[in-house]
Amino acid sequence: MVGMPRVLPVATLLAALLAGSPARSGNGLAVDPADPRLAARPELKARIAASAHGYFRFVNTAFALETCEAFADVVDEFPDVNLHGDAHVEQYTVTNLGQGLSDFDDCTEGKPIIDLVRFGTSLVLAARERGWGDEERAILSKFLKGYEDALKNPNRLTTRPDLGWEIRKGFGWDHAAALRQAHEIIDGAPLPPDSFAQTAAEFSVLIRFRRDDLPPHFFDVKKVGALRMGVGSALDEKYLLLFEGPTEADDDDLIVEAKQIRDLSGNPCLRTDVGASRILSGEELIAYEPFRYSAVVPRGDKFFWIHDWTDDYQEASIADVLRTPDDLKDIAYDAGLQLGRAHPKRPDRSPDKDRQRAIRRAVKKYETRIRATVFALAKETEAAWRTFNEAAGRLPND
Repeated sequence: MVGMPRVLPVATLLAALLAGSPARSGNGLAVDPADPRLAARPELKARIAASAHGYFRFVNTAFALETCEAFADVVDEFPDVNLHGDAHVEQYTVTNLGQGLSDFDDCTEGKPIIDLVRFGTSLVLAARERGWGDEERAILSKFLKGYEDALKNPNRLTTRPDLGWEIRKGFGWDHAAALRQAHEIIDGAPLPPDSFAQTAAEFSVLIRFRRDDLPPHFFDVKKVGALRMGVGSALDEKYLLLFEGPTEADDDDLIVEAKQIRDLSGNPCLRTDVGASRILSGEELIAYEPFRYSAVVPRGDKFFWIHDWTDDYQEASIADVLRTPDDLKDIAYDAGLQLGRAHPKRPDRSPDKDRQRAIRRAVKKYETRIRATVFALAKETEAAWRTFNEAAGRLPND
């Protein structure tokens, strides 16, 4: 990009960091603030500019590629696992179904470093944002400890972090409130209900294959609108729909989200031969509590993941929810357990002991490098975020 510093690969940053010499700011994660897509979404641009972690969420694809490049010389020593693909602190959610990492858009199979480095970097950026930088190494260690504990014993009992209990105390357990929010979102960018009739019919067929207790009208589309939420997925094609639900009354409509499935090609650490069903497989293997209604459905020449919304949902917002470094440590450990359980599972959800051992062996051998890459990429993310803000400040009519 004209006027931007020369891009340095993360391997260069990592080598400098490991050698103890000062690393120059990289720009492999650069985003042009003049991009027309951002000009049309000022609220998204503001979220990206607001914090290094917000910026980090937006550059998930580039970040995964940087991570892969950092391990290019040893990547084959890591087995393929069940990847979340976009694990970060604010993907850790508490809902009326349970708690844990959610948002499975980037689930696929691939190398575990993708999840380990991304969540680790998220922890470091979150700690710095809250002024807990002196705890960042301990927080990262809690995450890696959870991962190791789960690999050693995938049947280890999980206890909900204290923060999860506190969040659940504030839940309304009120479907009416969820419906009001859904109507507001849909009314902001409404579409004709019949524009999703065929998609809904295909979704119905797939769900009814497993559920024979739903009335004929259950998946009739009542309302649909464009959905403009999220950060990393903000530019993806997304919709929010209201289905008729159990009865024809208005108070039990089912809320579902339809999100276009991304193309993950171009990253050698990710397998792309698993097809669009990768999201459903990932959700089944990673989620503590999968969605009640979830399927992958074609719409025109695209595939969409459709799933229901929970009535109560709270992400571990860095700015608004995390209270102390201990909260972040608890989430780090629990997320580590969740990934450590999920990564080696077979498709039938049983643990694959051979893969457990292979993962443990590779992670132990390269743990120092994993940690160094986390801090190198945190540095690169912060540098790219500052460059973004500096460039945005020079833009006319910003």
